[in-house]
Amino acid sequence: MKKLLLATVTGAAIASGAYVVSQQEKGYTPLPQLDYVPADSIFFWSQLESFPYLNYLDVLPEAFKSTYQVNAFVEEMKGQGSELDKNALFFLNLVEQYAKSLESSTNFANIWGADNELKLLSYTVGLLPVLRAELGNVDAFKKTLTEAADKAGVTYTDSDVDGTPVTKFTIEHEGQKVFDLVLATQGKWTTITADTPFNSPEDLKVALAISKPAKSLSSTGKVERYIKDYQFDGASLAYLDNKLLVDTLTAKDPQSTAVKMLDNILAMAGNPAALDMVRNEACQKDFSDMANKWPAVVSGTNHFDVTTNQVNIDVSTIVASTDQKILNAISNLRGFVPAHTQTAENGLVTLGLGLNAAQLSPTVNTLWAAFSGAEFTCQPLVMAQAQSKDVNPAMLAMATGMLGSLQGVSFSIFDVDIAEKVDQPGEVEFSKLSGLVTVSANDATALFNMAKSLAPEFSSVNLPEDGTPVKVNDFLPPEYELDKPLYLALKGQHIALYSGEEATKHADALTAQVVEANGMISFGLDAKKLVPLIEKGSKLSSEEFPEELHNLFGDGYQMHLNFDANNQGLVTDVQMNVKKHN
Repeated sequence: MKKLLLATVTGAAIASGAYVVSQQEKGYTPLPQLDYVPADSIFFWSQLESFPYLNYLDVLPEAFKSTYQVNAFVEEMKGQGSELDKNALFFLNLVEQYAKSLESSTNFANIWGADNELKLLSYTVGLLPVLRAELGNVDAFKKTLTEAADKAGVTYTDSDVDGTPVTKFTIEHEGQKVFDLVLATQGKWTTITADTPFNSPEDLKVALAISKPAKSLSSTGKVERYIKDYQFDGASLAYLDNKLLVDTLTAKDPQSTAVKMLDNILAMAGNPAALDMVRNEACQKDFSDMANKWPAVVSGTNHFDVTTNQVNIDVSTIVASTDQKILNAISNLRGFVPAHTQTAENGLVTLGLGLNAAQLSPTVNTLWAAFSGAEFTCQPLVMAQAQSKDVNPAMLAMATGMLGSLQGVSFSIFDVDIAEKVDQPGEVEFSKLSGLVTVSANDATALFNMAKSLAPEFSSVNLPEDGTPVKVNDFLPPEYELDKPLYLALKGQHIALYSGEEATKHADALTAQVVEANGMISFGLDAKKLVPLIEKGSKLSSEEFPEELHNLFGDGYQMHLNFDANNQGLVTDVQMNVKKHN
């Protein structure tokens, strides 16, 4: 059952684009439904502006839909036969419908009732999960749930809560009701939540958007603040509130809805004292102080453009922090990422890792000292702190000292083609290869000379200061022989190993790039170029094309990911261009 629930939630997140939603040039417009979201929701995920989901689904490659994984999961679960109870069958039927709905936008509209004006909200009322959606056809959504229940033998009843029509699906175990899955409709808005033994009737009313919470999210200004602080476009926002999560676990406010529900769950489990070790004044203060420094994980769209032929996505996720000492230490690790790695348009695969090697040991020391030197009174933290003092990060300085002035490395493949070897049928070789490996440093020459001392076979190689390349094919092992010239050159502050016309162009461009702290991780992928190449290789070698690779890469998108640190926290930016596969 846990696997089924996990797969259902994961699949829904992927299909709905998770944190990836519609673009808006006009900025954020408050959504009235936020009046029904409690201010103390631990988790919040939203599509705040209408999103053309059906167009999006038609463009989305199969790799993003995870249909293959979902169908494989369904088959695996079906194989258990009589071992599945009716609850598992109910959820399995919904998963089957979910997989079917991804086959086309028509299916999705018919099964779930969504249209191109989709809005979504997911949040918590205490510990109750809530999913709300504005649909084009609320009856279609209800029909899918009731048919899945009928097929599984799960009972359900239609009634109302304070005049709002609801359908309750009874989830039982050994003849005893565990909870009700509750579906409510209010105009075009459909709400799904649960009615459990650990929530109150008033909690259910709030979860069903029948009653407003004592304090709503809309009254806090949190949504507007996050959008402004992180420069999102206002179309989509999600966050995990670490402060509220920690305060719930430590019961800092015993009267909060989440704490009351957690207490009820612990009591029902027969272990009401399970969290007593951290539910004291000392732990409440220590954990709250830490959470205040890392208050939330926030995600939102910067731009989203959907047409009938392509989707452009720009999403940021921030692990927010106010701990400037730690952020400064992490930022000191930032190194140099070459220009050619900062877009997905330059090649098949490109990866840049910026790392100031000289700061690795000081940074680890700073992080270690920050924890080991903190003034904790919470016993579990005091114990963990005592154990950390037995770890001496000083040894890291010795390990990283030999890296010298290293500031970053990169690996890129710009162009490649393969062919069958003339004298060895079934064996594949590169008929075209353009690739570049770089090492950037404050003193690239010194770093290269140090590397030569560790590899005597390169002792005779000297790199001209003017950037003239040296051919190094003779140094390749026999199994890695390359017909095309392979060059090694010193390009300004960079050591470049490269082959091919496109790689030569980018290697030469390095000469003008000054090594400076400009990033940490940059990764680009062009599946449109990569997948056909893998398919060709499989065909030439008479091997079956790996289905897993097709599911992973799809057949029509470019993606670029960038990870960095700034004074707001740890930031991951993802840009993606998906074109419809014809």
